[in-house]
Amino acid sequence: MKEKTVTISFRVNESAFKALQEEAKKHNISLNTLANQMFVEFSEYDRFLERFRMVKLSEPTLKRIINAATDETIEEAGRQAGGSVPQGFMLAKEGEISKQGIMEYLRLMGAHANLFDYSEVVHSGGNSITLTHDMGPKWSLFLTNYVLSIFKTLNEKPKITQLPDAITIGI
Repeated sequence: MKEKTVTISFRVNESAFKALQEEAKKHNISLNTLANQMFVEFSEYDRFLERFRMVKLSEPTLKRIINAATDETIEEAGRQAGGSVPQGFMLAKEGEISKQGIMEYLRLMGAHANLFDYSEVVHSGGNSITLTHDMGPKWSLFLTNYVLSIFKTLNEKPKITQLPDAITIGI
């Protein structure tokens, strides 16, 4: 079902307007579509980033950090990261922590933080979520511990299959 839209009008800085026009043209979309994508990105994700002091980091830099760490350090970092920020993010956004909230949080991280590509398959036995990436096996190790720590909040332990370029979560 398509979401209801509203019509608005506002003023923008001329240089910002030109940059937005260039970006829309580069992606072969209308300026309206680009503006809507930016509003959705802010409303679903960026406005919550500020509350948790999240930073945007280039993928090559993150890869260097991950590859320089030991497996034990990565596991612990995943557990610690998954045990705090996601819960606060969900509480700030939804007011509660739930299985659906966790799935939505992971979807948002895939869509807006570029930590992985999120895909979900619903089947009779539950849901299967796959988080794919090109960051290598150590990133899969981090994500496995991150996700396990998030679900620990609900006293649940999903089945996770860890691959060098993905993890699959059975819920």
